[in-house]
Amino acid sequence: MSHQVSYSKLFTPPKFLERPAVSLEIQPKYISFLLTKNTNKGLVPDIYGRVPLPKETIALGEIVKKEPIIKALIEIRKKTKVSFVRLSLPEQKTYIFKTHLPNLEDKEIRDILDFKIEENVPLSAKEAVFDYDILPSPKVSGLDVVVSVTSLEVVEEWQNIFALASLTPILFSPESNNVAKAVIKNSNEQVVVIVNIKENTIILSLVISSIVCQTSSLNFGASTFTDLLAKYFKVTFEEAVKIKREKLYQDNSDNLEIFSYLINTMSAIKDEIYKFVSYCNEREDVVSQVDKIILCGPDSLIFGFDKHLSLNLNLRVEVANIWINNFDLNTYIPEISKVDSEDLAVVNGLNLI
Repeated sequence: MSHQVSYSKLFTPPKFLERPAVSLEIQPKYISFLLTKNTNKGLVPDIYGRVPLPKETIALGEIVKKEPIIKALIEIRKKTKVSFVRLSLPEQKTYIFKTHLPNLEDKEIRDILDFKIEENVPLSAKEAVFDYDILPSPKVSGLDVVVSVTSLEVVEEWQNIFALASLTPILFSPESNNVAKAVIKNSNEQVVVIVNIKENTIILSLVISSIVCQTSSLNFGASTFTDLLAKYFKVTFEEAVKIKREKLYQDNSDNLEIFSYLINTMSAIKDEIYKFVSYCNEREDVVSQVDKIILCGPDSLIFGFDKHLSLNLNLRVEVANIWINNFDLNTYIPEISKVDSEDLAVVNGLNLI
């Protein structure tokens, strides 16, 4: 590699890298970016937005066309005037596994994990880039270690793309870890399930003591709600997105009828969450039951959705506050709307690493 780069939630940049870095999430339709600044209120959003990508630029986490990405990255560099970046790696490109090790030093742990990787993911140690977290454990001896892995090929491909856009990556981090960093209060020791509702997928993450231990993805997401609204109102997909923002994210007299039209999809999501929570509660390494569910993403704001899930799952369900580790909303309210904030969980989590 041409420069120092880390795949880590715990990465502390060298002194010469302690300068502003913009956080990026590459999605099929656009690149989200966020640059924060330190103030007396906390770490607040400074420059943020989306740069659209042409169709079929990204497919299932794979880069199909590089040129549109490079062009978008150059635009972000010009908007932010920042040349250092952090990148969230999509769920399809990362693996997580848990293992138990003797009490060892970091170098020894990493040496053993080189062998453990080949036992747990479809990559050889030479093909992999990894980092780990140590879970708090009641066990008298040994360490419970959660390992995050991606392929070296993925990291190097992005390094090459960033170089062509005159950008320097300082951090690559798994998507689910970034969301957890944004929406779970620091030092939280609870067992939490995050439900991140994205455009075409829903990612379920088991988080223990603020560490992501397991994930699962559903092959439908916010676009399913939008498609249903388009049929209900007999409008285009784009018009249905506007209706969703204007009507469904707040208490509205029309919501009850619309809600009943969406109930089957909500119930399908509820069923998948129930299966995931049940499985997590049966894991031998989970010392207590799942305490609560955190909903994330703009569609988590569909009015009544959180209550519907809470009632049917018999669990506390909260809509994420993605700024919980940045600042106190009682003393500072950012200019960005609540809806748009929900779409920045991934990049904000990167900023907090």
